[in-house]
Amino acid sequence: MSDSEILEALHTLVSRLELVNEANIPLGTWMEAYRLCRDTDEKDTPYLALTLHLDGRLWTHDDQLKSALRNRGFERFFEP
Repeated sequence: MSDSEILEALHTLVSRLELVNEANIPLGTWMEAYRLCRDTDEKDTPYLALTLHLDGRLWTHDDQLKSALRNRGFERFFEP
């Protein structure tokens, strides 16, 4: 790719990013994410909170986390 094509592709990518301030995620969503993650890896709480807030799908290759979340009723995973 030429430099201008790379810059155009980068611009397209960056213009589609949506930044979410963690303070805008409701406390109840944080609590639900923590409840789902706490026994497996509470460090994953922010990722799950964002997923829940955006009604999205969690993209992870952490099979232990996936299994624990599935056991708690969470099934919204991104599977490429």
